[in-house]
Amino acid sequence: MSKALCIHGHFYQPPRLDPWLEDVLPEGSAAPEHDWNARITRECYAPLAWARRLDGMGMIQELVNCYAWMSFNFGPTLLRWMELHAPETYTRVLDGDRQSLTRLGHGNALAQVYHHAIMPLATELDKNLEIAWAVQDFRTRFGRAPEGMWLAETAVDLPTLAALAEAGIGFTILAPRQAQAVRALDGAEFRPVTEDSLDTTRPYLVRLPQGKSITVFFYDGPVSRAVAFERLLGSGENFWTRLGGSYSEGLRNIATDGESYGHHFMFGEMALAYVIQQAKEGRDDVVLTNYAAYLAANPARDEARIHENTSWSCVHGVERWKTHCGCSDGGHADWIQDWRRPLRRSLNYLKYYADEHFFKRGPAFFLDSSLALLEYGLTLAGSESLVDFLDRHCLPGLDSAQRTDACRLLLMQRLALASFSSCAWFFDDIARLEPLNGLTSARRALDLLQATGGPDVEGGLVRILSEAQSNMRDDLDGAALWESMVTTRRPSLEELGAHLRHFPAAGGRQEMAWPGLRLALENSESGARMRCFWTRTLEELVVELPEQVEFTAHSRHKAELGFQVSKEHERELLALSCQLARAMSPLLANFTEGQRQPQELLALQIPGMVWNWLFEGDELPRDIQAYLTGWFAANAGVRQLLERLVEAHGTGMALTLPEHAHSLVELITRTRRLGFSIYWWEVQNMVMAAPNRGVHVELCQLLNLAVPEA
Repeated sequence: MSKALCIHGHFYQPPRLDPWLEDVLPEGSAAPEHDWNARITRECYAPLAWARRLDGMGMIQELVNCYAWMSFNFGPTLLRWMELHAPETYTRVLDGDRQSLTRLGHGNALAQVYHHAIMPLATELDKNLEIAWAVQDFRTRFGRAPEGMWLAETAVDLPTLAALAEAGIGFTILAPRQAQAVRALDGAEFRPVTEDSLDTTRPYLVRLPQGKSITVFFYDGPVSRAVAFERLLGSGENFWTRLGGSYSEGLRNIATDGESYGHHFMFGEMALAYVIQQAKEGRDDVVLTNYAAYLAANPARDEARIHENTSWSCVHGVERWKTHCGCSDGGHADWIQDWRRPLRRSLNYLKYYADEHFFKRGPAFFLDSSLALLEYGLTLAGSESLVDFLDRHCLPGLDSAQRTDACRLLLMQRLALASFSSCAWFFDDIARLEPLNGLTSARRALDLLQATGGPDVEGGLVRILSEAQSNMRDDLDGAALWESMVTTRRPSLEELGAHLRHFPAAGGRQEMAWPGLRLALENSESGARMRCFWTRTLEELVVELPEQVEFTAHSRHKAELGFQVSKEHERELLALSCQLARAMSPLLANFTEGQRQPQELLALQIPGMVWNWLFEGDELPRDIQAYLTGWFAANAGVRQLLERLVEAHGTGMALTLPEHAHSLVELITRTRRLGFSIYWWEVQNMVMAAPNRGVHVELCQLLNLAVPEA
């Protein structure tokens, strides 16, 4: 008899969007990437989309889209970021769901509550919004209704399950220790179960009030823990053996953070690709499936009762997100988390006034305030423009200022919700980035509350926050953080304008744009001014720019602007270096290390010298090549910059295969001669996808790709 196997990955990152620019600002700890979303995409999300499967000689034989073979959920805010910043990987995620839908009749993708909020701690309104917006986002991206939904941290109570069922969700996934008792559906007595005694190879029905029900899958705890904490992904064969053993029928299902495959454990995606191949070959009668497909063929024959107010990552229930329960990341055993309670109280305080104000002020703008708020997820997902949304939901005859206020009310609610993302409480101190990000969303929501005529409740919020003591310094509490690290995150339009002056002009205009804000610099005889347009509120204003601007000490936006400007200038500087290298090349005719040019002048030439040799056909004598190998070893920063630019250029060449096949061989050979360590990952993907890969024997050998037999 066949054994069914379902491997689920929960993919999520804390919301990192700056609530004014609607984009992620630079995060220094994620270097060399711009931010942690980008870094984990490189280490995990992209490798899973093109997982390497090797042959017996260690050559890449196949690229596996693991999303087509594993069950998964992605946080909506992460998918939105991927759509903008990692579109190729985003496309592979969507395609993986389509492939599984074709193969199994049910897609691999599950929805996830929108902001990863701990649902048992949410109000009824917030539960409904988190679920409704998640469904709207899922429908927009995957083109179908979600059959299942992942609960943040698998935190559950019966009202949450009832809200899922009311929204048309058929099932969710819980940890085995969240099961309290089970019985057969024929009416037998419930019998208590533990994590060790629960049979996780079958689905269970949970009965809900008003005659509704929902199916729950309890994942295999020991194997899931082995993936997450015991380095089971270190060997594909060991992973397969552990998955296929100790059950003879039913569904073996595991659930872990998806980031285990590549980010937490390097090359974990390759272990998964190995397992996928074993199942595709029918080894041990194991068949890969997903939850929805298995449930359609095997409806629940058993019923379960759950332990309410429990989760998979806190043995104390859901205390990790409101008290000092002892659960933390383990980095500081002596730190306490009493700050968690006032943090939650302060955000509940703000949300109370935001809700009250929304429903009091909303009827002045909306035909139905509740319906407008419930369907706001459509414009967040991009399936409906904000203007069309307002045309559909607003009272007729509103002027632009009134429509802006309507937008502000909706955005206020969204950001107040975003502040409850679970990661704000998950770790061990309020001064960490995650709580600060949550408070920054609250800061913006508070501003919008006041901008639309709501009460000024900042004083009350800060008084509650003052009870939240940081472990890092005795003089650092929530109130101090609010003043010094949160409120200062507001962008200064004057500072943005000052940097925009140094941004390269495009077509005679100096412009800069993020998803949430567009800027355009206008110069005249009377001085400079900047036109600003906030896309989420449809608000436009003009700011007169002073001649000199001093940046505030905690200006996060200065780093973002500097990053954008530096990116624009990199190629300009490279072009200048190329010109200098060509002008000085006659002086290199009799190059010796003992008679070389002054170091400063040579350093200016080297990037251009190398670029001209790699791409422009210029000569570079072997003794200079030998010298540059050592120079780059001592100047890692320049080498890494060149590696990135060269890789990007080479990837562009690969788009035109077979035209540039010989040039790519030369490029890869020359970069290795200089000691460059370029992975050529995207080029590997392109060559593997080429229909005539077998004709590029030399290129395949350089890229460690197996050459298909003729």
